[in-house]
Amino acid sequence: MNGGREAKMGVQAVGAKRHATEGRGGPADGQSDPGAAVTWRLDLAYEGTAFRGWAKQPGHRTVEGLLEEALATVLRVPVRLSVAGRTDAGVHAWAQVASFSCARLDLVPERLRRSLNGLLPPEVGVIRVAPAPSGFVAREAASRTYRSDVWATAVSPVRERAFVWAPRGGVDGAALAAAAGLLPGRRDFAALTPSARLYHSCVREVTVAFWTDAGPTPDGEGRRWRFEITAGSFLHNMVRVAVGSMVDVAQGRTTLDEFEEALASGERLRMGQTAPARGLALVAVSYAGEPAVTRPGSA
Repeated sequence: MNGGREAKMGVQAVGAKRHATEGRGGPADGQSDPGAAVTWRLDLAYEGTAFRGWAKQPGHRTVEGLLEEALATVLRVPVRLSVAGRTDAGVHAWAQVASFSCARLDLVPERLRRSLNGLLPPEVGVIRVAPAPSGFVAREAASRTYRSDVWATAVSPVRERAFVWAPRGGVDGAALAAAAGLLPGRRDFAALTPSARLYHSCVREVTVAFWTDAGPTPDGEGRRWRFEITAGSFLHNMVRVAVGSMVDVAQGRTTLDEFEEALASGERLRMGQTAPARGLALVAVSYAGEPAVTRPGSA
């Protein structure tokens, strides 16, 4: 973890105007007003390669664990984070949203952002810090969008290996498109998760699912394919199982009819392989009444 020199500088008053109008001074540095908690929104990005996912796990390096530790150092009080997408181990996020509530009223958003980035490892970047409307909770996003990059090439990518899945063999683009066309809609997606028993319901609504031909690979010997899917929420491994199963169809290991039947069966064992985490990233999050948040370079 990097040194946190800026964290020691303290932060100034976002709530000073409020205290002035109420005819009293703000709390001393490091203190809080228990009756005036403010909700904060953090927009952040991270490379998931070296993390055991978002959620804190004892003995493991996670994004949530490091971010809560950095916040506690800067704020001098512990906080609990809510997040839009609980990404799995190895999955990236270019447009993650987190939130927390804190009773300290002396926070300056830009200074808090700089302080956090001074403490966090280079794989994690806080892009924006802002006070959120009362009642805002990051996990209550209206939709999330994930993107998976698949390169069909005989030469495994070296520079892009952390962000691309490169299955061996060619890929039929028409078959990919046909399989993706079966995903949109509201239905039980239990077949796309190995953890169906952990959910009260596996019904989800997918609003967008499509593949794009992103052109030749840099070596000119293959093609790049990009899958994008948007839903209100996702099941554990749902996108990775969908991507792996669609690639199975596109490489002739199973038929489109078999894919459709497996999807309707609710049985994970009837679906195909699970795509590796490295090719997957959370690229957009939206909340009711506002457009989706995307990060430069994620398009």
